[in-house]
Amino acid sequence: MGITRTDWSKCYIEGRGFRRLGDEEKGLLVEHAPAPEGGRALDVGCGTGEMSVYLASLGYTVDGADFAEGALEQARTDHPDAEVRWLCLDIERDDPAPLGNDLYDLVVFRLSVAFLNDRTRVLHALGRRLREGGTMLVITPLAAHTPAEKRRIALDEEEITALTCGWTSVQRIAAGDLAALVLRGPCADTVAVERSVPATGYAVAGALAVVTDEHGRVLLGWSKRGMWEAPGGKIDGAEPLDGAGVRELAEETGVE
Repeated sequence: MGITRTDWSKCYIEGRGFRRLGDEEKGLLVEHAPAPEGGRALDVGCGTGEMSVYLASLGYTVDGADFAEGALEQARTDHPDAEVRWLCLDIERDDPAPLGNDLYDLVVFRLSVAFLNDRTRVLHALGRRLREGGTMLVITPLAAHTPAEKRRIALDEEEITALTCGWTSVQRIAAGDLAALVLRGPCADTVAVERSVPATGYAVAGALAVVTDEHGRVLLGWSKRGMWEAPGGKIDGAEPLDGAGVRELAEETGVE
């Protein structure tokens, strides 16, 4: 989203206020994610650690992860006695090795998932770190309740639909002006649908474009059929394959 680690650290160092953990959110955790004996929790985008400390009070062994060292410094200062392992980690781009190999019973994204560029991939990757019966809890502002200038902090309905795609169980709960998504797996890496009509008796040639960035991520679009797809389509007449791929990419995404 164009916000760097340095930018976020500066916000915390300057003491900018962020939304406090509310009673409705605490109630969600008690009701939908009570700590099992020996339970482990990961708080992604933990900020100054309020959620992490509350999870520890419920009985979880907690990892609080944030990519801004300034946030973690403030968390250590505000909660010197907290039994939380603070990790400086960009969950989207860094090597996840610091998380270790032990599975979690709960993974929480509180007010942080909207800042991820590749949300679905990250959530599914962390979903594979959940124990059987584990819970992914996403708490997010909604675009409909968020001023236009703060749109980057919130999700709209299409983004929520994409984010929850592939999970075995999806429960959405209102928490004031926030939405809480309770996701349980196993979660699928891909979603496919069967053909709704028989194949035609003749062959149709087509081309698609595979576009990647420096992190190896692939450009996909969410189609009207409810599927992730690479940009592409049928070849127009005697059009060459590479020309068709370039044309379809421009038509569907605006990328030249």
